Amino acid sequence: MKPFTTSPRTISLVILLCLLNLPMIAQVPEGFVPMDDSLKAMLHFYDADTILVVMPNNYTIQQKDVHALENFVFWKDKPTYTYKHESELQATDSLKRLQLFGPPHHFSPKTFYDSPFQTTENGFVFNGQTFNHPHDAFYYMHPSKKRIYTCRNGETHPLVYIGFLTGAYQLYVFHGNEIIYSGNDALPSGEKRLNDMDKLRDNYFCRRIISRYFKLNFPCTFATDAMSESLGNELDDYVNQLCRHLNVDTTNIQRIETNFYASREELQYFIAAPLWQTIYGKSFGDINHITGFDLATFKHETGHSIIGTKIGFNPSPFYMEGFRQFTDYFFSDLAYSNDLIVFINNRERLTPELVHAENVDFFRGMENYSISGVFIAFIIEKIGLETFKEAYVDNRIDEMLIDRGLTIQQLIEDFKAKN
Repeated sequence: MKPFTTSPRTISLVILLCLLNLPMIAQVPEGFVPMDDSLKAMLHFYDADTILVVMPNNYTIQQKDVHALENFVFWKDKPTYTYKHESELQATDSLKRLQLFGPPHHFSPKTFYDSPFQTTENGFVFNGQTFNHPHDAFYYMHPSKKRIYTCRNGETHPLVYIGFLTGAYQLYVFHGNEIIYSGNDALPSGEKRLNDMDKLRDNYFCRRIISRYFKLNFPCTFATDAMSESLGNELDDYVNQLCRHLNVDTTNIQRIETNFYASREELQYFIAAPLWQTIYGKSFGDINHITGFDLATFKHETGHSIIGTKIGFNPSPFYMEGFRQFTDYFFSDLAYSNDLIVFINNRERLTPELVHAENVDFFRGMENYSISGVFIAFIIEKIGLETFKEAYVDNRIDEMLIDRGLTIQQLIEDFKAKN
């Protein structure tokens, strides 16, 4: 098995310094259930030749979900995925690795008979709490380690368990991009140990500043003089300028929940990220997590949120991070100059393979942020911002270039000749 590395999928990792599963000792923040840093159960489940995806009867899985499911594994050869509806299961299927997928309330109740979940007309119940919102979802690894449940009520929200790279805990309950519960439901002792995340957040964050575009949450340990009332207005101004540069309006921007943490270890416990990763900032759409109060990290994650809200998303890490990096150049010529130096010192890294790399390959090198930024700037210089935005959200940048008589290979050669 290759060294286990993190996969941010449609989200951003600002700093990813540690790629190997190295032993480390870190204090568990007060009130948290310890994580499984080895992700042993999750890795064991996917250590199989075939995964059988079980769906509710009469349910048709979306093609984008098929793609997401089948690309979750990136640390080994990918399993083969087969698909069956619930009524098609045979007795021998119980010996296989089963992934239950689809709206929980569309399954028959017997599917959840030995799980901590019950179904309702429009959702599910967990720990005595009803989750009926279309954006509610859960991930559950059965104690047998041969069955996982990856269920969500609706289909308009991304598969959030993939964004969180679930596996550090046996169980997660999500509301949109927020973890509501995490933990271990069925320990060998029969004990149930859960993180009630709403309570943990209420105890951890003591100061909140609300502005037009942000809800800023600060930990109790932050010095109060670092959080002036004018801070929200200053950060709002960044959003206004960014939208103006991107030629998008500022209507319908929901407040971005931005959580600041006293240490990266505390951040990683709140997002359930194993501590052998090294994460200082992470964006989940409308919720961002940042270590300390670092303005560069804040702008990086906010940039992802604004691009996603006002333009759309692109599954390519090169295009996603490159476009976000490109927005820095609106505000600073020095940012472009610094990134160009990084490219010049690593020019051999810019290849068609890097442009089309999967997440794990792109995020293996920090220099790839700078390389993608200056190259995206070069593409936009050639075709214009509006054309790029349209191709970006439709995920057809390569096709758009071909329509204009251009190719990625040719553009790379031209960019290297220019620099």
